[in-house]
Amino acid sequence: MGIQNLFPSIPKVLSNALNKHYKKIKENFLEGRYEPSELNGAKFSEVVLRILQWHTSPDQTYTPLCTQIRNFGQATRSFEDKTNFPDSIRFHIPRILNVLYTIRNKRAVGHVGGDVDPNHMDALFVVTASDWILAELVRIFHNISISEAQNMIEGIISRKIPLIWDIEGKKRVLQKDMSYKDKVLVLLYSENPNSILDRALFEWTKHSNFSCFCRDVLKSLHSEILVEYDKGTNKVHLSPTGIKRVEKKIL
Repeated sequence: MGIQNLFPSIPKVLSNALNKHYKKIKENFLEGRYEPSELNGAKFSEVVLRILQWHTSPDQTYTPLCTQIRNFGQATRSFEDKTNFPDSIRFHIPRILNVLYTIRNKRAVGHVGGDVDPNHMDALFVVTASDWILAELVRIFHNISISEAQNMIEGIISRKIPLIWDIEGKKRVLQKDMSYKDKVLVLLYSENPNSILDRALFEWTKHSNFSCFCRDVLKSLHSEILVEYDKGTNKVHLSPTGIKRVEKKIL
């Protein structure tokens, strides 16, 4: 089920656009693409602004998607006078939209060599702000609590891994004919962005020899840049290329 299914009353063209740009933000962030052109909160902001226009307009009108919003800051401030609506509609969402709309364009330009690259930090803000705005829209349109709204969002954006069985702190890959490499990738994917210890992966894949597992499976995946295997900490991380392999080849 897509995000648009949460909002059946919203014009379909807006709910589809909301789904498209929100998913793009999440996918690019999870795959480590933090550049402004790839993690663009402005497009998401423009869609949400139009949804607020539609929601607060007496005749349910809004700026068409094909028409540019000339002054975004002024457009967000226009909701402050709509006293019949809650503060979240009048102040909270619009003000976050204004920051979300500008931050990626303003801060990714003209960095000198000694500056700290803000791309990852800004990307984290874009994702967190988008999550909050979406959960708030769900809360408002469905008239439910914050926790219920968050659960609904998490139920959609969480990865569903039917190949994995989680039982009492252990995980099992249910497809018997899968290679050990693919089992490791799927297990890491189910925990991403967290790492998993090499010993846990060995036990969860039910490999017979730990030394051979580390050499033939983990080190091989590391050399293919599908995982990052840190022998110092014994932790294994799934790389962006590993994520792509799981989503496009395995799942």
